Amino acid sequence: MQFRQLLTGVSLIVLGNFCCDLQAQVAPSDLPAAQALRDRIAALSPSVRADEAQRVAESAYATAAQLRRDYGVIGAPPSFHNFLVNLGIRKRGLCFQWAEDLLVQLDALKLRTLELHWAEARAGSWREHNCVVVTAKGQRFREGIILDCWRHSGHLFWSPLVTDHYPWIEDRNYATVVRSKFSATKKSRLADLRNTDLGSVRRTGL
Repeated sequence: MQFRQLLTGVSLIVLGNFCCDLQAQVAPSDLPAAQALRDRIAALSPSVRADEAQRVAESAYATAAQLRRDYGVIGAPPSFHNFLVNLGIRKRGLCFQWAEDLLVQLDALKLRTLELHWAEARAGSWREHNCVVVTAKGQRFREGIILDCWRHSGHLFWSPLVTDHYPWIEDRNYATVVRSKFSATKKSRLADLRNTDLGSVRRTGL
């Protein structure tokens, strides 16, 4: 947990350049699975808007594919990529980093009928795992669907939480950490851009 929090700030600096720039472009091979995920999300509750279910499904698949490229995943088991990250050969790709990047990217959709949750299993142990869970707004965490980019090395895995073998629990505090640090990073980038623009104005005398 402490190691994860230590790396969050560094992770989100990189993520600041990634979030909101990604358009939901699902690979043709992922389209049937994305449509199935869309239908499953829409079925969470009659209150879920169909367009939001589709945006989440498409963004989840597109984000997983983009991160797979950004992280330099070579198709080996995810534990091997962890090994590369821990050696410094790869900069990112631990399970919590996949989950952080996905959470922030989905948050950017500004959902109204769906909610996103931080899920963790076996926290504090070497077997700790993290992912994102999507529920209908106001729905219980355990009724949601897990979105896991790490398990299949950047190929999105999803399933109803209750049918998965991991002992998932919600960590609202860490979700707040991710969102607040990304918000601070985003504000800092906007301030830098404003300062750059003002500098340009001063130099050109406008």
